[in-house]
Amino acid sequence: MTREEKIEICQRRDKSYTGKFYLAVKSTKIVCNPGCSSKVPLEKNMVFYDTIKEALADGYRPCKICMREMWRQ
Repeated sequence: MTREEKIEICQRRDKSYTGKFYLAVKSTKIVCNPGCSSKVPLEKNMVFYDTIKEALADGYRPCKICMREMWRQ
């Protein structure tokens, strides 16, 4: 999946991609599921990870909205 496809999925807030990749936001240091209902960040601030563990290892913290969903995986 390309970066552009991931951006489009996040902009649509497509919940069917939950757990398939994660969206991290450089400006807030928060990581979300692609279908998160929080505000969609600017494209320049988007970083994508295949696993939540990778994002956490890079210093991102789970979004409060997504937290329950993430820890169930």
